[in-house]
Amino acid sequence: MSEQIVTGLVPPVVTDHGSPAEVGSGECCGLPLPVITRRRELPVIYGMVRMDSSGRVSAIPVLHALEWQPGQSLTIRVASGAVVLQPDPGGIHRLPGTPQIMIPPTARASCGIRTGDSVLLVADPRRDMLLVDPLTAVDEALEQRHATIWGGEPA
Repeated sequence: MSEQIVTGLVPPVVTDHGSPAEVGSGECCGLPLPVITRRRELPVIYGMVRMDSSGRVSAIPVLHALEWQPGQSLTIRVASGAVVLQPDPGGIHRLPGTPQIMIPPTARASCGIRTGDSVLLVADPRRDMLLVDPLTAVDEALEQRHATIWGGEPA
């Protein structure tokens, strides 16, 4: 018995131009390859964490992205309702030996951050800066967008 191709089971060979190729013409491109698109990389790294009673928050991913090391000297200030942390050789604050950051009580009070509140960490490696935003600021920033999606006016 000789081998026979059942045409209904074998897809036709298609050229790069989209037309069927003639058998034996050598004009074969095979199956189309899937197109893999790379998700756009964000320029910043986000994290959402809960503030503990001593003002510490876990910050493993953002500290890793910033490449800040334990003992790093920092300046901590408040700007536009966010806590801003930046490396500063003369800074009076230091990163602890654990992958956490400590927000001073005055900065927490100034931004309205209390024990148990969730905060948004925004690390920007290009600027070598970390922002700590209270969720009220995030809510205000997204209020119009959410109202549009939900089909109404902002509250």
